[in-house]
Amino acid sequence: MDMASLGEVTATLEHTSLGEITARVRDLSLHGLAIELPIDAGSTLFPGDRLETLEVRADERSLFRGSGTVRRLGESDEGIVVGIELEGDGLDLAELHRRGARRSFDQRLQALGQARARNASVGSAFKAWAADLLSGLEVLRDFLGREEEALLAEDDFTRREVEAQILDAIHPWIVKEMVAARTTLNELVGGFSDEEHQLHRAYLKRHVAPLFAESPFMRRALEKPLGYAGDYEMMNMLYRDHREGSTLFGKALNLYSTNEEAAIANINRIEFLGAMIRERIERADRDRIRIASIGCGPAREIAALLNKSPELGARLDVALVDQEDRSIAYCEKTLAPLARATNARVQVIRESVRRLLTAQALGEALGERELIYSAGLFDYLNERTSRALISILYGALADGGRLAVGNVAHHNPSRWTMEYFSEWFLIHRTPEELLRLAEGLSPAPRQVRVDAEPSGVNLFLFVER
Repeated sequence: MDMASLGEVTATLEHTSLGEITARVRDLSLHGLAIELPIDAGSTLFPGDRLETLEVRADERSLFRGSGTVRRLGESDEGIVVGIELEGDGLDLAELHRRGARRSFDQRLQALGQARARNASVGSAFKAWAADLLSGLEVLRDFLGREEEALLAEDDFTRREVEAQILDAIHPWIVKEMVAARTTLNELVGGFSDEEHQLHRAYLKRHVAPLFAESPFMRRALEKPLGYAGDYEMMNMLYRDHREGSTLFGKALNLYSTNEEAAIANINRIEFLGAMIRERIERADRDRIRIASIGCGPAREIAALLNKSPELGARLDVALVDQEDRSIAYCEKTLAPLARATNARVQVIRESVRRLLTAQALGEALGERELIYSAGLFDYLNERTSRALISILYGALADGGRLAVGNVAHHNPSRWTMEYFSEWFLIHRTPEELLRLAEGLSPAPRQVRVDAEPSGVNLFLFVER
């Protein structure tokens, strides 16, 4: 959302441990916002924390008053960036409109001058790259638009058949063009400071975001309807037909965005996790192996395993833990029939990270497990929280059990396209940084190592008890 027309936007929240806090809003959408807090204050918050009292104000006017939920935490040079999902109807759109209309001409003129100054600070090479990207996307959009118009007179079957042929032909082309654009972007911004990244991201968003938003996958990342990118539905988008969109151009762009290296690594996790579960079943000396997935999302790996090998259901006792109500509801709807058909035991648990960080709550929720894994949660947790949660999860392992923690690798080739194209931010880690998260565990692990799914982009820390 363009915040320039709103003036100074702040959020005031009440938290059980912090009391009342007022912070500047650095990003705003209809149903979510991001604020920045000092490290001491931000470290007290955890994903899943509920904020019963939350107000968003633009100068003297209230844009939102209600409750919210902390969804994501990230680190910056100045502190902790907190992503919050707004409950209810979200922001007051009528007030937003009035705010924009009410600002004085002098204020708007001042904002224009500031915007021009910011534009002047954007590097010329970056501007040239952005212009080439925009031009190429517009040419492709117009070309595919004409192809669509030519099909209007055709029947539905013929139109779908020809569109599929067009997308099959355009897929490798758009991937090649966008990978070339990504390579140049990586070279241009790889050494930027946080301030330079913010400046250049804002420039690109202003010029190219409307085109990116024609891809449903990229639009959901940009709009963050649950307050953060990477929610359970975005995971579902990766696992189903990628040719989604209301136009041929949108479908083509969606094909690209769901085939970036980071997306492919995410898709690879299904088979990677499934193989790990199979291995634990084969070596288990008990009738059912007790498994837990922390931050389970849509739990597609469990559905895939049971669909492919229904005979394994009788060997599975699975606890799926997530803090998002919609994710929990999705798992209940999709896995309950599979569990009944395969005799698998599947328990779905709504629990926040803060609650998981108490051994008593975790023991009550899980009991001892032979395998505990978390595929994507740690991409959003700072080092302090990651260490604490790993210690708690390790403590819930049975003797001989394994803890597997996923984290996107520091060398992720999709990092800057995720941040610049979709405002999707992760905490990347090297293998060495992942290994350090497991230091000081008691009793000492039998083995600690780092592996990866086939692409090498999604790392996994394995801790054997």
